[in-house]
Amino acid sequence: MEKNAYLDAMGITRWKKATPQADILTILVNPLRLKEVDSPLFTTVLKFIGVDIEQCRFATRAEPSAKVIWDMRGKQAVAGEDCLVSAPINELEANADAKRALWGSMQAYMAQKAGK
Repeated sequence: MEKNAYLDAMGITRWKKATPQADILTILVNPLRLKEVDSPLFTTVLKFIGVDIEQCRFATRAEPSAKVIWDMRGKQAVAGEDCLVSAPINELEANADAKRALWGSMQAYMAQKAGK
């Protein structure tokens, strides 16, 4: 009897080496804006910094092991060069100053990323 057929007959599954999944990136949003995640602005900004929106998930707070790519909780946001920081989506869509601030955050993020 063939080895694989014998294992199959016994109901034994063979071990397969796991393939690593792409990192899931987190976009932090204000809890009131969690349902407003279909704006084309997300796709445009993420594409500009080289991230596919399919790699991202939206959350209201960061888990300890989460890799935060964009913090858009407004006044609650924690500034840093390792992630984008901006106003909530409704302010970005309506306020030119909020867009300018996001652009500045994008430039700092990309400069930090290029330096690695």
